[in-house]
Amino acid sequence: MEVGKVKSKKIGKPALQKNALGFWAIVGQTIAFTAPLASVVTSLTGAAFYAGGALPLAIIISVISGIIWVNTPFQYSSKIAAAGGFYRFTREAIGPKYGIFDGLVYLLFEYTILANTTLFFAGVLLPGILSAFFGITAPKFLWIPILIVFVLLFTMLPYFGIKPSVKYSLIGALLEVTILVILGASIIILAGPHNTTAVFSLKFSPGIAPLFEGVVLGTFLMTGASGAVYLGEETKMPKKNIKKAMVVSFVISGLVFLLTAYAFTIGQGPTKMGHFATSLIPGLILANRYLGLPFLIVIIVLLFNSIFVSMVAPLNVLGRIGYAFSRDNVFSSWFSKIHPKYKTPSNTILFMGVTSIIASVIAGLIFGPLYGYLFLITVAGLALFAGHIMSDFALPFLFKRLNELKVMWHIIFPSISLIILVLGIYYSVYPPAFPYMQASITTGVILLVILGFTYYISPRFHAHTEEITQSEVGSK
Repeated sequence: MEVGKVKSKKIGKPALQKNALGFWAIVGQTIAFTAPLASVVTSLTGAAFYAGGALPLAIIISVISGIIWVNTPFQYSSKIAAAGGFYRFTREAIGPKYGIFDGLVYLLFEYTILANTTLFFAGVLLPGILSAFFGITAPKFLWIPILIVFVLLFTMLPYFGIKPSVKYSLIGALLEVTILVILGASIIILAGPHNTTAVFSLKFSPGIAPLFEGVVLGTFLMTGASGAVYLGEETKMPKKNIKKAMVVSFVISGLVFLLTAYAFTIGQGPTKMGHFATSLIPGLILANRYLGLPFLIVIIVLLFNSIFVSMVAPLNVLGRIGYAFSRDNVFSSWFSKIHPKYKTPSNTILFMGVTSIIASVIAGLIFGPLYGYLFLITVAGLALFAGHIMSDFALPFLFKRLNELKVMWHIIFPSISLIILVLGIYYSVYPPAFPYMQASITTGVILLVILGFTYYISPRFHAHTEEITQSEVGSK
């Protein structure tokens, strides 16, 4: 079967809205998925914990690693545009069982990203801000009702249509990038003689292994570019615009991360990054120190918006993955319902949003909000790495079948990416520590369950169809 030319099976049924999204809308989706402001003032802390004063060096290497990472979805998107994203990619490359397993692993990643970020917002970030800047100690379990309200609010935007959600994401992303450039440039200017290029060398690195762990976390921050691949059925000229959007968003995010990593390291002091890394909200502390309370308030407002937007992006993705699986009879037909007015997979979006509340609250109650967040984000990272390893492995098989195999783009780059990801998984779980070991065991158990489900569902999938619907393949 030639990719992109398939037989229609479901003519007349509601489908996703075609040609709803242009190039810049997709850029908004990808940058929002990366959530640069939220990542910089919070998650960049993890990379700093390992890389220390060599954080800017780690981020430069992460950008290079990210280029190799993005090559895989970039290559797939030149041939396939579908709501299933990586499920559809690897299914075309190797076969249904492989595609279903890979798609479910990516679904696990997106789902835990949703759950861990809402838990971080309600249980860690908000109490941290109240305590650090306003001297208010939040009641112990106040984070639970806050989390519930927060999830219900951001679930509404993807439910009511793809256009308003990605437009909102684009505006939010541009505001985030602007405020980060202002913050980074201001700290660099105000730091004056403390600026140094030594932070781009090993001088302030605690060692090669910790530096590499910082690189792994830095690369994780830049994976949002691949979030565009799930909007292929709703994008104008998807095989052109999705590739361009991935490149543009990656360049913007990479430059912003590099600028702020350097600014934070200089602002804190290369030899004092240990204290930086142990702060829950180090980016906000530096913003207050260098630019004062008014600017801090602006950043906090935009940070809340950044987290809100960053939840809309994965929920859009989850809606499309669930819809694609349901349409192919992998999931119940209930998940493929398209809202007659808003043209969104409304049932799937509601299901993913509401049930993520349960996952977040359970993790928060078992481990506490902070360690529950670390538990969930470790599961998300391991799932992402595992899914991308499978996608890297499958890439050359697709292009070999199409007689378009190129050694550099389809073998060498994916192989390098695969090796980096294997090392990333290793450094994510070793040495064993709480709650990372618990997260790795949980991930392993879930992957076994996914594997069993894949083999159980495959006969039903084959009985349903060996082909996809015409609506799943985007036009050139």
